[in-house]
Amino acid sequence: MTLLVFCPDQATARACAAPIGMGHPKWVLVPLTFHPGMLPPITDPDEARRLPELAVLGAPVHADGPDAEAVLNSVTIGLADLNRDTSRLYHDYLRARLSDAARKLMEDTVDIKNYEWQSDWAKSHIAEGEAKAILLVLEGRGIAVPNDVRERVTGCTDIEQLERWVKRAAVIDTVEELLD
Repeated sequence: MTLLVFCPDQATARACAAPIGMGHPKWVLVPLTFHPGMLPPITDPDEARRLPELAVLGAPVHADGPDAEAVLNSVTIGLADLNRDTSRLYHDYLRARLSDAARKLMEDTVDIKNYEWQSDWAKSHIAEGEAKAILLVLEGRGIAVPNDVRERVTGCTDIEQLERWVKRAAVIDTVEELLD
């Protein structure tokens, strides 16, 4: 019988590796344990694309070490190729476990100034954010948004159009003026 225990860190893995007496003489189960620190740093973007789960699990452990920049760059590239829902979950997991210094390094490493987003995942996130901003500005200004306008705004994927609507939402008096 083999028991493999996945642990969040080395200290937990050590504690979980304690032998377990099974109630029969000489029958003692010694669990095998695993923690992310056992993973090597993934510094190659192609490897992060092939093994995104391992890149995400290992990144927080190695994000403050000598390979930090390469690890964070690789995991970021690996996440960009995943489907939207999976990428969101992995990104959330990763950000929650990175140190403040590693989060800052990741933001600095992935310079987004003047960058034109390539993936559908990134474009859809930007569009969602712009649509939410439009609706929040209108709500904050006390302008009622009927369902048909709300659906048109949230269904729009043209980022330039959404940006024009955000600017317009700040100065219009009626929702009809938004879509003119």
